[in-house]
Amino acid sequence: MMGVLARLGDFRGLSRFTTWAYKFALLEAATKARRMAWRDRELPRPPEDWAALADPDGRPEAAAEHAELLAALRVAVAEVLTPHQREVLLTVVAGRVPLDVLAERRGTTRGALYKTIHDARRKLRAHLTEAGLLAGEEASRR
Repeated sequence: MMGVLARLGDFRGLSRFTTWAYKFALLEAATKARRMAWRDRELPRPPEDWAALADPDGRPEAAAEHAELLAALRVAVAEVLTPHQREVLLTVVAGRVPLDVLAERRGTTRGALYKTIHDARRKLRAHLTEAGLLAGEEASRR
C-alpha cells in the first residue's frame, strides 16, 4: 500500500485506478521477491564451458551448426564487445542474474543495463551476419 501511495503521482488515468494499483502491486511484489531471493547470494561468474548452452535438437547436422555458431559467438564476445558489455551480457544471459538485481549491486539503473545488453547483442548480431553465420530472420532483426 505504501508503494502505491508513493507512486500515486504516476497514475495518469488511462485505466481504472484499481487496475493500475493491482498491476503496480504485482510488479512491486515480484521485484521485491526476486531481490530477496538474491540478497545473500553471490553473483555467479559467467560459465567458461559454453557446452552448457547446448542445442536441445539431437540431429547431428544441427549440433554441428550449433557448435560452429557457439565457437564464433565465443570469439565475437571476446573480440567485439567492450569489457563492460561482455561482463553485463554474460552475467545476465549466461549467469541468469535478473537485471534489477545486477543494477542494484552495481549502483546503476535497470535501463542502463538493458541498453548495454541491447548494444552488445546488436554488435554480436552484426558480427555474426558479416561472418555469414546468420541469415534471413536473424539478420533482419538488426
